[in-house]
Amino acid sequence: MADLFEFAEKYLLAREASIKAKPEGGLSGLEIEWNLLDSQFHPLLTVGAGPDQRSFVDYLRSDFISPQLREFSQLEVFHWMIEWATQPYYHHKSAIYEARLMEAILINSLFQVGREFDERLYMWHGNLPYLTSVGIDSIPSSWHLAKRRYLEQCIRLYGDSLATTGTHTNLSLPDALFEWDYMQLPNADRTGGDEPPVHLDEFKSEFYITATRLLRAFVCLFVATSASTPFIAGSKNGQPVVYLSNYDSIRNLTFPNPIELDLPDLYKSLKSYLNISYDLVRRGIRFGNNNWTPTRARSFAEPVERLIDLTSEQLHELYGRGLFVLGQDQPLEEMVNQIEVQNLLARINLPMARVEIRSDDGGNSLDLEVANITLKYLLLLRIYADKEFASSFRYDREDILRARKNEELASKFGMHAQIENPLDKKPDTMRDFLTWTLAEVAPLAELLGLTDELVPLQVMATGGPNQAEKLRDQICDELGDFSLDDCAEVPVPLDLLKGLVEDREKQVLQDVEIIAETYPSIEEDSHKLGEMLQYCREDVHLDPLQPIRFRPRPEELVEISYPDKTSEILSLAKKLIEIPSITAGAEERLDEVFRAATLIYDYLRNHGLEVHYFDHGKYPAILAGFDGQVEFAVFLGHIHLS
Repeated sequence: MADLFEFAEKYLLAREASIKAKPEGGLSGLEIEWNLLDSQFHPLLTVGAGPDQRSFVDYLRSDFISPQLREFSQLEVFHWMIEWATQPYYHHKSAIYEARLMEAILINSLFQVGREFDERLYMWHGNLPYLTSVGIDSIPSSWHLAKRRYLEQCIRLYGDSLATTGTHTNLSLPDALFEWDYMQLPNADRTGGDEPPVHLDEFKSEFYITATRLLRAFVCLFVATSASTPFIAGSKNGQPVVYLSNYDSIRNLTFPNPIELDLPDLYKSLKSYLNISYDLVRRGIRFGNNNWTPTRARSFAEPVERLIDLTSEQLHELYGRGLFVLGQDQPLEEMVNQIEVQNLLARINLPMARVEIRSDDGGNSLDLEVANITLKYLLLLRIYADKEFASSFRYDREDILRARKNEELASKFGMHAQIENPLDKKPDTMRDFLTWTLAEVAPLAELLGLTDELVPLQVMATGGPNQAEKLRDQICDELGDFSLDDCAEVPVPLDLLKGLVEDREKQVLQDVEIIAETYPSIEEDSHKLGEMLQYCREDVHLDPLQPIRFRPRPEELVEISYPDKTSEILSLAKKLIEIPSITAGAEERLDEVFRAATLIYDYLRNHGLEVHYFDHGKYPAILAGFDGQVEFAVFLGHIHLS
């Protein structure tokens, strides 16, 4: 315990030093993916026709997400997919908070598009609910050339199994921690003896390779605790339907994890990783980013992106000169392949910066998502602090086969899975393995003040359900007198699916209000979260009908005390005057007019009035009333009382 106490103190000091040196940096972040669906829960494809046709996701991002928020989103494989990436944060809870804000942004954006087309649109995590044919024409045309060639190859190999979305967690340790420990190494260890000289980047890379190897042993836990995709697409009487599956994570059972890439010894050491990765690329088995193992070591993003851009530029040069035509088999295809291969090889031997865990389904409650990322981070710290922890997982052939089997069982049966313990190789239950794991990280959690954040997992370890179980119970209850076996044979009505999404939207609204209330308590990240919240608030200023406002609950707002009503009116007037909502002359500022209207809308609604907003004309109008009776109307840019 003394050694662990010293490590915890050193870690906190290293984190503090890293915050001072690089306040914009962080130790954890998330990549979150969603499917975008129409009112019938079919994937949204394109907008427009002919030369004006655009991928739906391009249309959504360019026309309905503001520039300051758009930079956090990007395309995914198909027209109906979108991915959001959080900023790096020093406290793992902050990454979960920002991810929830991004989900709220997407809800608002889909609301705006739906209003434009007079159709309710939805977002859905995991698998597409209905059977969908995919092909090369399902790829957004705005992808650059190198990415498009990569996606085409993926579709040729894996088809519609790529139409799944999930959550990826990226974790790292403070640079200062590596720097201090590296300098404390004996000189012989730093120079590597007869081996090539070891420098700081190699020291860090070796750890991230080791952490990737050992965290793989726990992926079955991560799958079981986050499982939330029990729905499976099927057909009945020739019509597409959605069934409720007995399995917990259809998403993890569907997404490709080819054995050809999940090789023994891949993460045994940095040297082993480099040699095996080079061989996979040269043999054409690994291309682009298709190293889809559940855990993987990741390099710094910036040099990787530079090499991807370079690949695309070189390919465009060939196409632009007419030396190669996309989609045709030409003699210069080998040259094109070599460009891609050589730049991919260059991306392999870059300094490692983090571990990525790709096991979570998404769509869980805020407290459970915080608990899941907390467990992952505590395991990362335990691996660094204790060189013997989980070291029996060697990543050899038997370990990989055992891990894959455990992950399959976790995907099917969740917390009820009977597994083979990845460390002692004995039969085990998922709940017992979770109980043991929580006990192993408990001392460190206590020293770092993270014990309370693990409570949802403690509940699950003692018999609590995961989200997939909750969804099954809810659907069976709503279907009436059906057992679970019966439910698995009965198509889930569309209205029930819509209800699930609408319940989720209400939960996100409540979560955002909690985040807006509590984020200042996360001192190391409050400035960054506050800035993101401000971006979100500015985004809804012009449209008070957007469902999520990014503000605390009205009852939690801090009321400013005014000596009299005149002072309160003057304060509100001052805020309105500061908004240049000019309508006189040729240079009208309509955006500011709508911003002023939104300020009044929020102000009145937060004080308990019934408020109606009208935006069909050139100028907005607000109608508000007390106790269900409309007693006055406010119109901007002029105010009329009645």
